[in-house]
Amino acid sequence: MEQATDIKALLHQLPIFAELDESAVARLAARCVSRNVGDGHMLFNAGDSCRGLYVIESGRVRIYRTSPEGKEQVLHVESAGRAVAELPLFDGGVYPASAITIEPSRLAFLPRDDFEAVYRAHPDVAQAIIRALGKRLRHLVQVTETLAFHDVAARLAMLLAGYAERLGTPVDGGVEMTLGRTQEELSFEIGTARESVSRAMRQLKRSGLLESLTGDRILIPSIAKLRARAQDRSVRAR
Repeated sequence: MEQATDIKALLHQLPIFAELDESAVARLAARCVSRNVGDGHMLFNAGDSCRGLYVIESGRVRIYRTSPEGKEQVLHVESAGRAVAELPLFDGGVYPASAITIEPSRLAFLPRDDFEAVYRAHPDVAQAIIRALGKRLRHLVQVTETLAFHDVAARLAMLLAGYAERLGTPVDGGVEMTLGRTQEELSFEIGTARESVSRAMRQLKRSGLLESLTGDRILIPSIAKLRARAQDRSVRAR
């Protein structure tokens, strides 16, 4: 298991903390506690009271909801450098979804009470986070629209564009990244069947928006064009 990372640098790369100055991030980092957990470790269940914010140092976490009939809908699969459960940290509400590790992971935990102490004592922290949350809300509106009104290829394009922006490595021919997800996992994230993801992958490749490299490495020639495909309303959602 990978050992402790620079918690201050980790927090600073999160969208909700990106606009904070060094001293504010240092105050938050000082309140974090890191620990290693195994595969299948439950962070929280939907409806639990919010205890704090989790930040993934290494590993992956699945965020999901379960219907009354027991059907699971995956909302996100978050990996290193991402936060889990930002929103209830601010509104004091319960966790809106469940979270579980899907491989051995190292997590930094920021207790909600400690966060609130910093938040209330330093107005600069509050203002920067409000701006970041506004940007996040706009993004979520766009994602919701794509899931509701666009075809599977568009939904997959939106998902891959987001992963490429967060995890990709710029190269002369675009952005390369290791997908690190099976087609079944991708299907859970965009609410469709694995076979539909396979067809959508082929569509994106035929359109020149995606190229397969070795293993599960992929090349995205243009994130902008991939996002444009995600917003294409000319293809009926299905």
